[in-house]
Amino acid sequence: MKKKQTASEPSPDQGQKRRDFLKQTAATGIGLMFVRPESVYGTPANSSLGLGIIGCGGRGNSDGGDFVRNTDVRVTALMDIFDDRLESTRARFDKMADEKGYAKIAGANIFKGWRSYEKLVQSKDVDIVLITSPPYFHPDHFEAAVAANKHVYLEKPVATDVHGCKRVIRAGEKANGKVSIHVGFQKRYSEAYRGLVERVHAGGIGEIGLGQACYYTNDLDRQNKPGMSELEARIRNWVFDRALSGDILVEQNIHIIDVCNWMLKSHPISAMGTGGRRLRRDVGDVWDNFIMTFVYPNDVKVSFNSNQFRNKGYRVQGERFFGLAGVAESHHRGPVRIIGNDAEKSWDSGTEDPLATAVGNKVKVLVDGIKNGKFDNQSAQGAETTLSTILGRTAAYTGREVTWDKLLKTDDRWDLKLNLDALGQNGTVSNVP
Repeated sequence: MKKKQTASEPSPDQGQKRRDFLKQTAATGIGLMFVRPESVYGTPANSSLGLGIIGCGGRGNSDGGDFVRNTDVRVTALMDIFDDRLESTRARFDKMADEKGYAKIAGANIFKGWRSYEKLVQSKDVDIVLITSPPYFHPDHFEAAVAANKHVYLEKPVATDVHGCKRVIRAGEKANGKVSIHVGFQKRYSEAYRGLVERVHAGGIGEIGLGQACYYTNDLDRQNKPGMSELEARIRNWVFDRALSGDILVEQNIHIIDVCNWMLKSHPISAMGTGGRRLRRDVGDVWDNFIMTFVYPNDVKVSFNSNQFRNKGYRVQGERFFGLAGVAESHHRGPVRIIGNDAEKSWDSGTEDPLATAVGNKVKVLVDGIKNGKFDNQSAQGAETTLSTILGRTAAYTGREVTWDKLLKTDDRWDLKLNLDALGQNGTVSNVP
């Protein structure tokens, strides 16, 4: 008798398509190896790796800090277009270097100007490139880092349009087996999330029939100040700009869609939805809410809702999957568990803070793999999840159902409509050196 295909298993044809799509990343972040902290970095001092940061905003400082706190990596180079960002980030990491007995960042490794990333990736002091620039620029920065034979930590999303995702895939293919590439999906490195996904994949809730997910969060701080030029204000407020960020579904909500893809072992095959700018109209052009339905193989539908406006501190993000044998649920802050139809099938991760160690785990795995010559390549998986969110965004923007196959046949490319060579004409924006 032919084995019944479960909802969490793609059909043979769909599975082959995805295997082709992910051909250079067989593990796709599922088979993670968590290494005990004390077992890593017992290596000679000359194995300490240098980290160059492209984009010295909040995420660059956060991710860079995680590298320094959790590994023996040293921040050795910085790139940004804003002098104040370079100065504050340099001061932060010089202080951390002092505390660890490392040298401060050399003046020759402080790179100013929008094209200065080309110099950073060529620096002999840089082994790993951390890309935390506005997502529109990610393909440019990623291609340059790979061409320079550098290891890469690329923040999500990998791009803001289909064209950019395809560029990342092609560059990643060239890097396969030569350098390590990680993409910033830290939930895949949470022990709690991984325990949940492994149990679901082993049949812990039976055949999956329905998914439910959400990302409700607060508004974000404005970065512009009185007297600032329109050009500088747009760059500093990039999270509110469609072309620079990809919109909230692509830039922020992507974490949730990545868990759905991970859980269901597939990308969505179609999407439909809506949304708009309902309450936040004072800045940029991104939407402040989305209401989506993603359709996965075997007609498993996942409803997804999100917002990004003032909620008086109300933040709820998570995923829930309903199966024949129970329900699996995970929360950004809250329980990660299985509620089984039978009590003995229930499981609880035992934590209400499942992401507490996730980023630390991720950077440890990246650095340890580099040192041991076991190079990960997550570029295709990162592009797959990014394309999944672009699929949803396209459906919501057009008001029509959009299929995965149709999306990939396009080469949609967004126009930033900025004269980047004009950067530097304002006193707080650095000139190209």
